[in-house]
Amino acid sequence: MAYPKFTCAYERDHNPPLDPEAELWFQEARGLEKELRDWPRVVELYEQAIAKDHWKAMHNLARLYRTGWPGRPGVEKNTQKMLDLYERMVELKVPLGYYNWAVAAERGKGMLRDDRMASSYMFQAAQLGSPQAQVALGNFFAFSLPREKQDDVMAEQYFQCAGAQEVPEAIIEAAQFFEISKDNQPRALFYYQRAAALGSTNGLMELYQVFNPESGPAFTRGYKPDKSLSDFYKTLMYQVNDDPELRFPDLAKKHPLPPHPKQGYDAEHPDRRFEL
Repeated sequence: MAYPKFTCAYERDHNPPLDPEAELWFQEARGLEKELRDWPRVVELYEQAIAKDHWKAMHNLARLYRTGWPGRPGVEKNTQKMLDLYERMVELKVPLGYYNWAVAAERGKGMLRDDRMASSYMFQAAQLGSPQAQVALGNFFAFSLPREKQDDVMAEQYFQCAGAQEVPEAIIEAAQFFEISKDNQPRALFYYQRAAALGSTNGLMELYQVFNPESGPAFTRGYKPDKSLSDFYKTLMYQVNDDPELRFPDLAKKHPLPPHPKQGYDAEHPDRRFEL
């Protein structure tokens, strides 16, 4: 199969603008959803926002229809409504919509499983900048193909593009690729810190374990123990647990990562810090 040429695109450059009034309804619905109450009102607010083409509301309401909330009135599982919302996102050319449709086709959610359709939509999503699609394709090229057909160069490009965006889950995937597949521990830690700056408890946990004097070799990855650093990241982790909206935009600037004892600042360029 001939794969499309790699193009690094960012989601923010392709997402349609959001109507300000619809955004207020969306934020109110999110607040109610987090409190796990008044589900009919949550649906009503999302639908109001959707009427003004608020694609984030479409995604959130589709998620509720995908799983439903048993025992809570107002949100029943409805796969067709989920697909209708995904289709509307695609009509608006929302990168996340293409990714959602690809996953639905791949898993046969509400439709016959169709690997060809799933692949087509996944590549379109990645070309529009979906970081979720980019890490999915990175994993495909790095791990899913037969060994003789795996393409680490292509995989790295997708992971690096996804890692440059602002989605912590995608950045964690990039970190894991460099940690496991490339054995480039400084670059992996760079991405874990990027995720941590965006409030990722997984990223903060990785940093805490790497510098924790009580961690084993599997967690430290060759870094020297540093209790003050491990305590620092542990404190941030507790803060994020208390306030999931917390972010640390100056984390890398104020707390630059130390060099790895063997790999320096980057296994490929030990004397130079990796930059996006």
